[in-house]
Amino acid sequence: MRLSVAAVICAAGSSSRMGTGKKEYLPLPGGGHLTVLGAAVAAFASCPRVETIVVAVPAGEEGIARSCLPEELLAREGGIEGGILFVEGGPTRRSSVHRALSLLEPCHPTHVLIHDAARPWVKRDLIERCIEAAIKCGAAVPALPLVETPKELEGDTQIIKRHLRRTSLCTAQTPQGFAFPAILRAHEKAAEKEQKENFDYTDDAEVWGEFAGQVTVIPGDPENRKITYPEDLAQGHRGTEENEANDLDSLHVTPCNTPSCPKDSSPPWLNNLKSCEHRIGIGKDIHRLTEGRRFLLGGVEIPFEKGEAGHSDGDVLAHAVCDALLGAAGLGDIGELYPSGDPAWKDANSMELLKDAWRLVKASSWRLTNLDCTVSCETPKILPHRESIRRSLAAALDIDPNVVFVKGKTNEGLGPVGQGEAVEALAICLITKL
Repeated sequence: MRLSVAAVICAAGSSSRMGTGKKEYLPLPGGGHLTVLGAAVAAFASCPRVETIVVAVPAGEEGIARSCLPEELLAREGGIEGGILFVEGGPTRRSSVHRALSLLEPCHPTHVLIHDAARPWVKRDLIERCIEAAIKCGAAVPALPLVETPKELEGDTQIIKRHLRRTSLCTAQTPQGFAFPAILRAHEKAAEKEQKENFDYTDDAEVWGEFAGQVTVIPGDPENRKITYPEDLAQGHRGTEENEANDLDSLHVTPCNTPSCPKDSSPPWLNNLKSCEHRIGIGKDIHRLTEGRRFLLGGVEIPFEKGEAGHSDGDVLAHAVCDALLGAAGLGDIGELYPSGDPAWKDANSMELLKDAWRLVKASSWRLTNLDCTVSCETPKILPHRESIRRSLAAALDIDPNVVFVKGKTNEGLGPVGQGEAVEALAICLITKL
């Protein structure tokens, strides 16, 4: 029988712990125009042996998910026997995987890789090794050794029940590889069990282990991080040049004597950002003024007959500062993180968006050294409100107000700003590596 490999990419979760929208749709820091989902799918599409990819997405979000993929990947879309397909996810991760496997059944793959889209930094080398191990052993999971000592608690108490030996434990990653017919049958049995019992499976290896047989462990990749919180998105792109390289030796597993795979260097977009001691960021934004809107600058409402038009609350200064900080850290821009076409950000509080963006920057080990802002408008006058604006920005960024300065300028009657039709903000920041 000809070997045929498919892949299932799980992106049907709610990302409730992120607090910044669905994580799979966010831009990947340092990844150019790549999103988290786009990077994960691209990694599997780069493997010649992966013929069909099924992406599990929330109900009604196929269009959004499709827009997150690079155009060259969308060109692969085709029939059931090749290309990229989408399937509506279920109420749990396991049920989403089950639906994807069922969609794949007509094209009869011999093996399947199941991967969380929230691991966008997966490398082709790991994918190839999972394929080889699954072909030889039936089921294979990449894993890393524990670096801290685990303890088992007594129920919901804070009392330690058992002191576990970390040398015999590991943490599982994805992709997880399986012989296709067997993993599909295992998911069918798991679905039957879930109907009878209140039970939830944490990963596909657990499903295989209960209904199909043993699972082989192969060495994982420390850089194959999972995004759960906003800090993970910022930290992951920095890579792990120093970390558990030596610890891998302590994970006593054998990769089934699989042949060596071609070694890939990290994708170019992972190496775009090099650490430096200082970085400068510039942010600029302009909004039309219209009646019936509040006039907001840095979270301070200024009494005026008009306010900024915008998808969010229109705070032009908050937007400019947000772009300056994100740009300095190389983490994208406000339009990528909070797109104006996304209903989630309709009438959003721009100062909350600024706090989220700053949290990503801080997670990359940067501190704000200086922030200088200029607001251009004919009226109202900025000077009477300058100190309030400085304090508001400082509070949002959790810094000393003396680090922030705000200036007001007119445009001497020139252009939309000079004609009183718009307000413009410019922000320049200096961030320093911790």
